[in-house]
Amino acid sequence: MAKKLVTVVVPMYNEEPMVPHFLTKIAEIIKENDGYNFEVVAVNDGSRDNTLALLYDFQKKYKFLRVVNLSRNFGHEAAVAAGLSVAKGDAIIPIDADLQDPPELIKPMLELFEEGYDVVNARRASRKEDTWIKRYTAGKFYKVIDKLSGKVRIPQNVGHYRLISRRVLDEVLKLPESNRVFRVEVPYVGFKTAEVAFVRPKREHGKTHYNMKSMIDLAINAITITSTKPLNFVFKFAMWLGIIFGLSAVTQLVLFILEMTKVLVLPFLNHGVWLLINVSLFLTTVILLALTIISIYLGKTFNETQKRPFYVIESVKENK
Repeated sequence: MAKKLVTVVVPMYNEEPMVPHFLTKIAEIIKENDGYNFEVVAVNDGSRDNTLALLYDFQKKYKFLRVVNLSRNFGHEAAVAAGLSVAKGDAIIPIDADLQDPPELIKPMLELFEEGYDVVNARRASRKEDTWIKRYTAGKFYKVIDKLSGKVRIPQNVGHYRLISRRVLDEVLKLPESNRVFRVEVPYVGFKTAEVAFVRPKREHGKTHYNMKSMIDLAINAITITSTKPLNFVFKFAMWLGIIFGLSAVTQLVLFILEMTKVLVLPFLNHGVWLLINVSLFLTTVILLALTIISIYLGKTFNETQKRPFYVIESVKENK
């Protein structure tokens, strides 16, 4: 029986220090899993250092290496999508080059794949090694996305690192949107899913390119392509504000009548200022919130109507 092909997709942006370490480690994993054929699709996402040149050099040593070169830097999601688009495997595993996604998990992933699972998520068992701000924001992100996603269950503490079967990838590639978020697309298409847990090690070489701006962009993209429920929040918020304003108006009217009838004297209370300040602040908040949410969705709609490609592949260098 012919061996199944496993495709490892690894996006790289200015990963010159990590290229040799990553490829050496992957070569060890491939040797340990000799019951499969492997290809490693390294996607150079417009690196400004020697990442691309190193990848080409290592193709002479590692026959399993294919190099996809994007025409410029498109970002992590786009680089992953580009790698997936050329993957040939029966099983496909996106992984980061920093080795914080332990390649050792590939073996248990493949074992679950052989048991019939189409998706095997690599879930972080702990975030103790992260900064408190990253732990806090990640926790809030997963809570929000879980409430918004409806029937689509987005697994918590699961990034790009996972195994997907060929049929899952085929369904993901059929999705028409230009703005893609892989960690949302996979649970959207469904199929039988398992997970393996791991503790993420610290990055040993180079530095991360995934900063706070990247996390905010990911959160916005993930939320807006997952659900339109945020649009409903404005209406609900406005309804509650209407109730609050109604109670406030009644309260102010009662106090005004009591003052006018000399039943109650509140010399410190200025009804005009109270009404003006509260109405101005709340209405401004509602308007700004509504405009913010609408502008986000309009921006996404604009991007989709442009029908621009999510990435542009300049070249794919096969290993002969």
